[in-house]
Amino acid sequence: MKQKLLTHCLYCLIMSATMTCCVSATVTAVNLGFSGQFIEEWLYSWGIAFPIGFAVLLLLSPLYRRVVEILVR
Repeated sequence: MKQKLLTHCLYCLIMSATMTCCVSATVTAVNLGFSGQFIEEWLYSWGIAFPIGFAVLLLLSPLYRRVVEILVR
């Protein structure tokens, strides 16, 4: 059980870091372009998005996994 929980948390950490990094960088680039403020604004946005994305993924990924299993059957 401990290994399964650790695996789930690590998966959520990596997935949420990757997704929020890409999305926040894209939205920041669209809004500001690649100006001198890009890195600062992107890191600020990512700092807000990452904890939210991580918490949402921790809570909802088991539900989504079950939904996908039902759809695939």
